[in-house]
Amino acid sequence: MSTTFLPVLVSLDELDPQDEGDIVLDEFLGGLAVGYASGPPYQGLVTWRDLRQIRLHPHDLRRYAFELLTKWTAEVQVDGRPPVLMVSFGGWESSAVLLDEFWERLAGQVPGELVIGVPARDVVMVTGSGSPLGVEKVRRAVDRMFFAGSRGLLSRDLLVWRRGWEIWRHYPPHPH
Repeated sequence: MSTTFLPVLVSLDELDPQDEGDIVLDEFLGGLAVGYASGPPYQGLVTWRDLRQIRLHPHDLRRYAFELLTKWTAEVQVDGRPPVLMVSFGGWESSAVLLDEFWERLAGQVPGELVIGVPARDVVMVTGSGSPLGVEKVRRAVDRMFFAGSRGLLSRDLLVWRRGWEIWRHYPPHPH
């Protein structure tokens, strides 16, 4: 198969409600879902019609997409200096959020629990719950991106790693 599939985080708030039923989406967390971009160049999201046309079962789509993402795990880089680190993954930084093994390895390298901000497809900021300064910096950066109306917005929420992602409730709630 020359087409490959990449799992990508999608904001349900940013989707056109008419498209939502047409796109293959899996629940993730809060207002986020997992969609599947076909490519290369990984631009559009796979629809149910696409799957019928290429005769691909949704289970196989998920398996192929996560196999590709897992193969690319070595490409995920962490840059910056504490208290806030940045994930670098060729413009698909938010897809790295789906790599459980990567986060398991990174979890012990921050003070407290691993806390991330994923305000946009290409931005993932990492800190630890034991770093109030780091949490505040991530919170402010997420808020700034939403205030500026950046492209590809995903989530205002901070996430915490607890052998899987949860919405982190240990900070002052963001204004909506």
